[in-house]
Amino acid sequence: MPQDHSEINLTSIITAAQAAGKVIRGYFGQTLEIEEKSTLSDFRTKADTESERAILQILTKEYPSFNIFSEEAGLIDKKSEHTFIIDPLDGSNNFVLGIPNFSVSIGLLKGERAVAGVIHIPTLNHTYYAQEGQGSFMGEIPLHVNDEPNIKKATVSYTAGYGHSQEYAEGLRHRVRQLGIKRLIEYWSPAVEYCLLASGKLEAIINNKNDIYDFLAGKIIAREAGAKITGFNGKPEQSDRGDNFLVSNGMAIHEEILAVI
Repeated sequence: MPQDHSEINLTSIITAAQAAGKVIRGYFGQTLEIEEKSTLSDFRTKADTESERAILQILTKEYPSFNIFSEEAGLIDKKSEHTFIIDPLDGSNNFVLGIPNFSVSIGLLKGERAVAGVIHIPTLNHTYYAQEGQGSFMGEIPLHVNDEPNIKKATVSYTAGYGHSQEYAEGLRHRVRQLGIKRLIEYWSPAVEYCLLASGKLEAIINNKNDIYDFLAGKIIAREAGAKITGFNGKPEQSDRGDNFLVSNGMAIHEEILAVI
């Protein structure tokens, strides 16, 4: 049975994501100063920090006792069983390059389980959201994964964190392509890709050691849309914090991809 999440007001989380999206849209197309973090590909801009500020202003007021873990601010530990997992600008590389493929992602953990998620795509003004046991939606439209069983017709997304093994990743890409899939994509905005899978546009996503703020909201949106999620070993995950997993439409494609991971 789904847990009682009556203390969660999904509308306020949606409002926070959309407020952040408005901030980001205002900066898109500008030349912004870049602050490097862990690698040359991992950085922040003023858009990231101001988007985060807009989110925290709303969520800390609405949920003053909840923990916050955000890409820029780090962990704000209130010793709560609830933790917001926030990426104020998922797809910063795309954003800086002027590629309109980025999003705002807010997930909510209760213990080890994702119980709510919101992803807002500013350039499209599309908001995807889900709450455990209540389905996934884009606006008022219910979402569901597709039922494509043929690996030859599959579009598969590969997403990886900055610390993953390049050698393993190259081998994995090769093995997946050898399955004869239609297309392997890497768009550098994982949250958007989870929305595509939940909408029936993609067949599978391979998540290889991405940070939790890159995937948590997308994970529950996909799951509530009917997606199958397992670890790379094919077993159900014990925690939604796990960062090596395959999410798919739940058809034969899932097992075929697992066989080469």
